[in-house]
Amino acid sequence: MKPIFFAWTRSFWLTVIGLAMLIFGAPPEVLYGIGAFIATVTPWTAEQVGNALTVTAPAILWVIALQQRSGAARPYTRDPKAL
Repeated sequence: MKPIFFAWTRSFWLTVIGLAMLIFGAPPEVLYGIGAFIATVTPWTAEQVGNALTVTAPAILWVIALQQRSGAARPYTRDPKAL
């Protein structure tokens, strides 16, 4: 398998976003907006879901990023010309 430039992968960007959310804090408007959507199908209020997302969102993104690299993923390269 041909290698792929690391910055072209979803797993890289999900990890970057997750780490940025851990370091700088997640934007509350986004998380509470997602919480409002989730609250329509769950018994919790939008505020409860938003509070939970504030704590768990970086970890969730990290798990998704790891899942993206599982299986027969193409190897990474630092060469931006790689396809």
